[in-house]
Amino acid sequence: MFATHDPVAGVPTEKLQPPGAEHWFGTDNLGRDIYSRVVHGSALSLQAALIAVLVASTAGSLIGLLAGYLRGWVDDVLMRIVDVAIAVPGMVLSLAIVTALGFGTVNVAVAVGLAGVTTFARVMRAEVLRVTTAQYVEAAVVCGVRRWAVLARHVLPNALGPVVVLTALEFGTAILSVSALSFLGFGAAPPTPEWGNIISEGRNYLATAGWMTTLPGAIVVVVVLAANRFARILERPVRSEQ
Repeated sequence: MFATHDPVAGVPTEKLQPPGAEHWFGTDNLGRDIYSRVVHGSALSLQAALIAVLVASTAGSLIGLLAGYLRGWVDDVLMRIVDVAIAVPGMVLSLAIVTALGFGTVNVAVAVGLAGVTTFARVMRAEVLRVTTAQYVEAAVVCGVRRWAVLARHVLPNALGPVVVLTALEFGTAILSVSALSFLGFGAAPPTPEWGNIISEGRNYLATAGWMTTLPGAIVVVVVLAANRFARILERPVRSEQ
């Protein structure tokens, strides 16, 4: 709907054309329209970021929920594992995981998601510890409500607010991580357009055709900033409730 040209097929006679009315973002070294490649690449890049955030939020929230609610040795074991994982830089951990899983957009997304589990685990645990000290939770326990019912009805719904905000914030971070791994060649194989490999293809032409990397990179920056802005908007009602 939004693309103006075929993202894969190029016209050799139109290669390395600067941005203009015909090609809004210019063309690359094979004569492909960069704008159309960025538009089509958004499907893979945003899908990968969404998968990464879902993996990180689901696994991390479950770990944090169990650690904060059960406490004791469960909390000690789970959070020590989280502490060890935090000691490893996220990109290094993602590289190790994607190397084990293999190349491809989905594998990159899973690797980025697993590397982000620790952040969600710590936030969820902190919120569960805060909510479990509330009077309505203590009243439910005193009234004889089952432990897992208290967890499902009272603790989890009231601890999700900051996690939702973190999900929106981590979406922008996931876009950067997925694009970085794709830039390094771990994502979709050429000529499939993906934001990271589109930028990577233009790195050899920075001096003569800077638009090949500058304009796709600007799109990534704008989307990440938009995700961060959306997270800030979500954060306001959460703060007012607390």
